[in-house]
Amino acid sequence: MIEVSFNGQPRAIATAEALRLALDNEFGAVPRCELWLGVPEGPSLCMLRSGPHAWLMYLRYPGDHGFASEGDATRCGTAAYTLSNGQVDEYPLSWCIDLPQCHAALADFFAHPDRRPGGVTWRES
Repeated sequence: MIEVSFNGQPRAIATAEALRLALDNEFGAVPRCELWLGVPEGPSLCMLRSGPHAWLMYLRYPGDHGFASEGDATRCGTAAYTLSNGQVDEYPLSWCIDLPQCHAALADFFAHPDRRPGGVTWRES
C-alpha cells in the first residue's frame, strides 16, 4: 500500500488512476505544494511544485540522500517552494521538469514502488 501525503495531510488514494485524477484536479489546483508517495520504511517519491516549476526527489529508504530530477542544465536561477511545515526553500530551476513528466513519474512510482521511476533523468544527491 502506497501512503500519500499532500501538504502534510494524509490522503486515501488506492489506485494509480485515482492518483492521476487527484493530480489533474485537487492536487493540480494548488500551485505551491509538497506531495509525497511512499512505502513505509521503504522507497518514497516527493514532488515540490511552485507554479509552473516542479521537481522530484526519490529516496530509496528513510534517511537516504537520494536522487533529484534533472531538467534543463542551462536554466539559471531558483524557485521558492513552500514545504508542508510552512518553511520556504529555494531550489535550482535546472532541477525542474514539466508537470506532465512529474505526474507520469508519480503514477509510475505508485504502480511500481520497488524501483525509481523511468522517464526522468536523475542525479544522485
